[in-house]
Amino acid sequence: MTAEQTGAPREPRAEADEREVSQECRAALEHLAELLDHAMADSDADVLRAHIEACDPCTEAADAEEHVRALIRRACVEKAPSQLRVRIVSQLVVRTSR
Repeated sequence: MTAEQTGAPREPRAEADEREVSQECRAALEHLAELLDHAMADSDADVLRAHIEACDPCTEAADAEEHVRALIRRACVEKAPSQLRVRIVSQLVVRTSR
């Protein structure tokens, strides 16, 4: 019996979707950027990749993120002015030497 048939208020779909996401999926999605940036240990990346390959919602999320990143790469073809690049590098050197 549906919520309409019983007269019960309908649950907002976003809340229902959030509850349906497993803890493992939440962790996978939380670390997806690290995986795509190759910024995690190989063993952790292997575990995350295995979950994503076996989980349709996580596969869809990973595919969407990769698609967005590809669009951004294609759209951002300009190089930063050389003065800006020098300032950024010098700030990075200063911060890492602290």
